[in-house]
Amino acid sequence: MHEELKEKLRQIDNNYDGKAFQAIINKVKKDKVSDEEILNLIEKISQKRFRERVSFNFSVFGGNMLEIIVTAAAIALVFQAGADWMLYIGALVLMTTLHPLSHYITGSLVGIKFTHYYLNGPARIEPTLRINYSTYLKAPAGSRALMHMSGVIGTVAAPLILALIAISKGASGAAVNLGILFLLLIVFELLTSTKIGDLMRAKREYGFK
Repeated sequence: MHEELKEKLRQIDNNYDGKAFQAIINKVKKDKVSDEEILNLIEKISQKRFRERVSFNFSVFGGNMLEIIVTAAAIALVFQAGADWMLYIGALVLMTTLHPLSHYITGSLVGIKFTHYYLNGPARIEPTLRINYSTYLKAPAGSRALMHMSGVIGTVAAPLILALIAISKGASGAAVNLGILFLLLIVFELLTSTKIGDLMRAKREYGFK
């Protein structure tokens, strides 16, 4: 079954063709192909390309521990510090750490696994999770969309969390500013992420339902 797809994937494994590979992935999503050999071949090719392009990466466990430690430290410092600027720094830190953690938690809940953390983004400094494609393609389209969307939710939630902390500390001015940042982030994500980011990916995956 699906022998033609398997043969095409073996050819791509030997002589990579990005467009042909993406076309197969789209077909697997559209037809909801669950053949283990096909899904494993896709993951093998994807991971091979990842290792060719990314020289520095680290384990999912290590990355998650680092993100959790930094998140906890930022929140603890915010509670200890008296200066309002620490609330703003804390918001920036949580915007960075909660994004991948949200992907990980949501992905784990819907059966999507991850293989590595690596640095991505325009400046190559954003901690990013690499998806295990065999588990990703097994997940329903709605679950894949939710996993992508969760990163945006994590990012946008960061200033809101710090605004609540600011209120608890009596820093009303900082709370207002963080509330404004929360609203600006929503607008920013709607303007940008729907075109080149996680919201675009969520919309794409939801289209395969």
